[in-house]
Amino acid sequence: MSGEDLAGSGMKVRAKKNIAAVSGLTGISRVLGFVRDMVLAWLLGAGFLADAFIVAFRIPNLLRRFMAEGAVSVAFVPVFSEAKERDGIENAFVLARGIFTLMFLVLTAVVIVGEIVAPAVVAVIAPGFINNEAFDTAVHLTRIMFPYILLIGIVALFMGILNSLGHFSAPAASPILLNVFMIGTPIVFYVMFPAFSSPADAFAWGVIFGGIAQVLLHVIPLRRLRVPLLLSWNFIHPRLMQVASLMGVAAIGASVYQINVFVGTLLASLLATGSVSYLYYANRIVELPLGLFAFAVGNVMLPSMSRAYARSDPQKLSSLVGGSVSVVMVFTIPATIGIMVLAEPIFSMLFLRGAFTMQDALASAYALRMYAIGLCAVGISRILTQALYAMQQARSVVRISWIVLAINILLCVALMVPMKHAGIALASSISVSFQVILLYRVLVRKGIRPGGVPLMHYARMIAAGIGMGICLIPFLAMQFWFEGFTLSGLGLLFLSIFSGAVVYFGLLWVLGFRQSYTM
Repeated sequence: MSGEDLAGSGMKVRAKKNIAAVSGLTGISRVLGFVRDMVLAWLLGAGFLADAFIVAFRIPNLLRRFMAEGAVSVAFVPVFSEAKERDGIENAFVLARGIFTLMFLVLTAVVIVGEIVAPAVVAVIAPGFINNEAFDTAVHLTRIMFPYILLIGIVALFMGILNSLGHFSAPAASPILLNVFMIGTPIVFYVMFPAFSSPADAFAWGVIFGGIAQVLLHVIPLRRLRVPLLLSWNFIHPRLMQVASLMGVAAIGASVYQINVFVGTLLASLLATGSVSYLYYANRIVELPLGLFAFAVGNVMLPSMSRAYARSDPQKLSSLVGGSVSVVMVFTIPATIGIMVLAEPIFSMLFLRGAFTMQDALASAYALRMYAIGLCAVGISRILTQALYAMQQARSVVRISWIVLAINILLCVALMVPMKHAGIALASSISVSFQVILLYRVLVRKGIRPGGVPLMHYARMIAAGIGMGICLIPFLAMQFWFEGFTLSGLGLLFLSIFSGAVVYFGLLWVLGFRQSYTM
């Protein structure tokens, strides 16, 4: 067995180290993301200006998921890995240059079209903004940030190349730079030296500056690995159209979670002012455990899954999938319970200042709990989706994505009336749970049966999580978060999280859960 893969119930040493590195860097990025959102809440609050920026930022961000990161990683990595295994590394580099050129041309055209049709795009994604002061602001901010899709598209391809070559640190560190520039630009050029008339403009330009920095970060390891970065006009590589075809199909299927968020934004714009912001802030919180565990595991294991498929080894692939799901579950279960108990303290400590009020914190916490219900399902879905993409079964993922999207829309419409914005969050959680069931059925039909971890171990995770939740209730009863951010309150929040983690993993040990089933 190779040192890169999962073996039966656990992970091999190299994969563990890669996941630990990616999780650590992702953790830094997420913490900076919270700082970014704290600055966002401080300067923009949860009013029309915040809603306009969030909608404008979501448009290039959604296109990034569709056309860049999602499609590139799941279409390019499996084919590049297959080319490297069967045709040699030089041939794989020729493929990479062709894809780089093709992406550059296509995304440049997308940016040009996006700048022209920005009003129509905003009208589609947020129809509630029409005839509202937020509409013109959202269009203006969209035009500033739209070139980010080209920058992040280049970054996504560079990430795919580096991941396929076993280098994970630079891709994982890339979002750190985006957050640094989104924090620094408004503070330096709006608060300290008011070069921008609006804080929203400063945030928007921070996105562009961050995108440029992300591109430059990846050039360093690519040059060290002697990867050619020049454009190539050779579009006759036999595998290029294979990647392009998979990329086109994967553009939607790889991002069903983001599609659900997009639908939520559209419908939330029809609700009371602030609803878009509540969902955004809640989604940002729930993305922390997803980024640390589910997405980190999925990104690291995609090349290994692709190699297992290229070598026609379904048993190895099944083991990889089962072990990855186990790792994701051991962390997302306590994260779910912790969020359910500590939602209000989390929002109070992070955001309750400036224009962000206690009412905003309570409304956002309500949405956060509804998102947290689907946290485990999102994590499992990520792993199962990566497995299907490793098998180059993008069309199966897309078919499921359309079904799940329809379910999500129906649930949103049904739940947003009685539950307001929180109904949209709950609809997302329920729809992703349906996605897990459908993905699992497809994998089984393809001969992949994720296993290696006894069901009793999942029961132990749940029992330990419940024990942890009971331990957290006394902290909540102390009401340390009512006054917003204080050093003592922040200390108690960290103490509650640390205590919960100790109780959870302690109970896992007592209940017989051992290291062989974890990272």
